[in-house]
Parts: sequence; C-alpha cells; structure tokens
Amino acid sequence: MSVKEQSKQEYIARINKVMDYIDNHINEPLSLGTVAGVANLSPYHFHRIFTLFSGESLSAFIQRIRIEKAASLIREYKDIPISEIAYNCGFSSVSIFSRTFRKYFNTSATDFRNREKAFLLINGSYYSKDGKVFSKNNQQHHSIDLQLCSINLKQLIIMNTKIEIKEMPEMRVVYCRHKGAFKDICYAYDKLMKWAGPRGLLNFPETKSLTVYHDDPSITDIENVRQDACITVNEDVKVDGEIGKMIVEGGKYAVGHFEITVNEFEQAWNTMCLWFTENGYQPGDGSTYELYYNDHNEHPEKKFILDICIPVRPL
Repeated sequence: MSVKEQSKQEYIARINKVMDYIDNHINEPLSLGTVAGVANLSPYHFHRIFTLFSGESLSAFIQRIRIEKAASLIREYKDIPISEIAYNCGFSSVSIFSRTFRKYFNTSATDFRNREKAFLLINGSYYSKDGKVFSKNNQQHHSIDLQLCSINLKQLIIMNTKIEIKEMPEMRVVYCRHKGAFKDICYAYDKLMKWAGPRGLLNFPETKSLTVYHDDPSITDIENVRQDACITVNEDVKVDGEIGKMIVEGGKYAVGHFEITVNEFEQAWNTMCLWFTENGYQPGDGSTYELYYNDHNEHPEKKFILDICIPVRPL
C-alpha cells in the first residue's frame, strides 16, 4: 500500500472516531477544540480535514446529527416532552431547537410527532401504514398514488417469517464504515475482509459478520446514512488505517429470521416495521443490525440467511 493510501485511511479512521464520539456525546457541548482532540489534530487543520472527508463542516454535521436524532426520538417516544428531547440532544434552548427543526423538516416538532409515521419503503418511496406517500424526512408528499393506496399494503410487504423477542449478547467487533447507498456496503466488506484475513481474524463459523446501522433512512438522506461492515472478534484487536473497533450493545431485541435474495431486503425490513405496529413494542436504544449466517455466493439460489435485530421496549 502506498504512503498516500495509508495516509488517507488513517484520516478516515480519525474522522470515523470523531463521528462516533459525537454520537455518544450528543447531549454535551461539542467545541471544535474538544472534537479536534479526539482526532489528535489541531483545531485549525481538523476543521478543514473533517469537511474534506465528510462533505460537511463540523458545525453542520453536529447540527444535522442532533436534529435527526431529535426527530427520531420525537417520533418513537411520544411520552417524552419535546423540550426534554431537545435538551437531551444538545440544544441550549427550545427556541433554537424549534427554529432548527422547522428549517430541516419544514414543520413544527409537534406537527411532526402527530403525523402518521412513514416507515414502509417500496421502490424507493416511503409510505405510512394506511398508504400515504411521504417524501424524505417524513414530510407528506402532495401527490398520492391512489392505485397503491387501494392495495392491501400488508399483503404487499409482509414476509412469512418468525419474529421473536430475544436477549442478544454484547459483541466486540471491528468494522469498516460505509456512507451512502445500501447496495454499496459490499465495498466496505471487501476492505474489511482483506484487512482481517492476513491477521487470522476470519474463523467462520465462529466469526460472525454483521452490518450495523447508525441512521434512520426515513429521516436521513441516503447519501448521509452510515453503515458499518463488521466482523466479531474475541478480544481487543489493534486496528489501523480505515478499520475501527466498537462494542455492539447487548439487550432485548426483536429478531426476525430471513432467507432472502438481494432484492428482498426492502421487504424484509418492512416486515419488521409492520410487526412493531401490531405487537405492542417500539424501537429502543441500542444498535440496529443485520446478523449473517452464510456467504450468499455459496448459496444455490444466492440467498442471504440472516437475522434483522432491532432493540425494543414496550409501548
């Protein structure tokens, strides 16, 4: 590997570390000096490097993560006051939060909370359970697909599978981060496997592979959705370059088991989302992930055998 490529990977790793820090300290003041220190860079150079690699300035990234986190909590936790969510997401006042929320979502936080939730993804468009079409960021679209609304959406999206509540273990993983279209996560896995193989970390079936999701694609634009291609490790591993490490939290999860083609992931996720609306649970805190049990290239029908795991709490 060239010095140029090594340098690039090191900077990517530092930016990923900063993004993880921001996620985990979203309710705290996040000064340029503090965040630059996480990357072990001077504030002067860090600000420019962060913008170069992330495509956003540091302040814009922090504000977007805070407001998208708040939107997700407002939608999922209807029992928590909006003002409390605003402060817990790092906003210094309700007025600042309200202005920022309207700027991002073109509506008030109260109206956003009261709207029918957009959670079904069909051919790239989001729908509520009753068939209403939504644009990005959960805003209701003005043109409604009347033909689709006349279809029984449950029959259209549901897959026949077993979904149950399980206590999932904590997992230590190493990862390579991808940002953007879901289908391109394969490039991150390719990098991860090429890094892990020579280090003796690929010991299947003991080694598990999983994709961890950090953002809600019904709120976050797809080009900003972060996904981590991961493999489990038994002990603390020294990482370098573009490879990072983290702990995937254990706890109570809704777990759906699927055997699907690459074109059926959308339907599988919709099945999980619909299950939540009918079984007295809502998404909880923790990591949402897909846990894989095979190499789909070795399956006679090129199918993925996996669990979709979503942390839960009662309604």
